[in-house]
Amino acid sequence: MLEESQEIAAAVDIGGTKIAVGLVSKDGRILVSETAPTDPQAGFEAAIDRMAAMLQRCARQFSARPAGIGVGCTGPIDPFSGALGEVNLLPGWQGKPLTAALTAATGLQAVAENDADATALGEAAFGVGKGAGSFLLVAVGTGIGGGLVVDGRLYRGAGGAHPEIGHFIVAPQGAPCTCGARGCWEAYASGPALEAWFNQNYPQGSRWDARQIFAA
Repeated sequence: MLEESQEIAAAVDIGGTKIAVGLVSKDGRILVSETAPTDPQAGFEAAIDRMAAMLQRCARQFSARPAGIGVGCTGPIDPFSGALGEVNLLPGWQGKPLTAALTAATGLQAVAENDADATALGEAAFGVGKGAGSFLLVAVGTGIGGGLVVDGRLYRGAGGAHPEIGHFIVAPQGAPCTCGARGCWEAYASGPALEAWFNQNYPQGSRWDARQIFAA
């Protein structure tokens, strides 16, 4: 049986395309990590089982049991109950008890934040936002998220809500978005949207992904 360490925590990042898990130190260093496709169509319970197995492999590789789990997940999430809101990139997951399910599967206490909010907190503690006081983080991936830090504290709206900046309307009656609306910023500037626009307008012989586009 692995001995618990109060010096390390488990981290889970759930996006629309992939899930990343790992162990991190108290000073923010990634000690070991693993990634897998999100595969939301396989269902919420299958994803929980997959995350638990990934965390177990990471713990065995590092020979230590983490003190708890911190989760960042795409879309709205209640930071107090750990339940998922209407996550358009994870169909069928709405209302699912994310933190309770992870705790049941791993035996570790889990807490959760929207992934952009979690990233903003990380940047405030260890990254470019350290000492900045107030800043807005914009996260571009399968979707677009935002985390707002004001006077060193994460800003929350009513009911713990976070700013869904990817769904600000920039072009009324514009391109359809995965949320069901039209003209959202995410429909034009997310990773998949940029890939589609670039490959349609600047074909390279083989399809470029968002990382290649940004690197160029």
